[in-house]
Amino acid sequence: MHKGRGGVEYEDLVVGDGAVASRGCTVEIECSLSLNRGDIVQQNAKQSFRLGERRVVAGLEYGVEGMRGGGERRIRVPPHLAYRETGVPDSIPPNAVLEFRVSLLAVQPVGERDA
Repeated sequence: MHKGRGGVEYEDLVVGDGAVASRGCTVEIECSLSLNRGDIVQQNAKQSFRLGERRVVAGLEYGVEGMRGGGERRIRVPPHLAYRETGVPDSIPPNAVLEFRVSLLAVQPVGERDA
């Protein structure tokens, strides 16, 4: 595992050959989320967001930055970059370490508009 921004750890499972995801880009991902202890919280969820707008937990954003389109990455997010001591009732306990498995489906570079 590599250390990234804010203490996020990541491992590239597949290095893509597409555009690089950087702040300001809009990305489309498919991801699964589990707790560090192995409990599955969410599987194969697709979502799209602009990096840097904080529409998802910070640790997920930090972990996606630097990926290439078509890539797949395992990202471990510490509690301070996720749900902290609050957690999410009935799914994520307080101070949970989260593990995302992310496939980067598309990267829309900064400045390009939706067609």
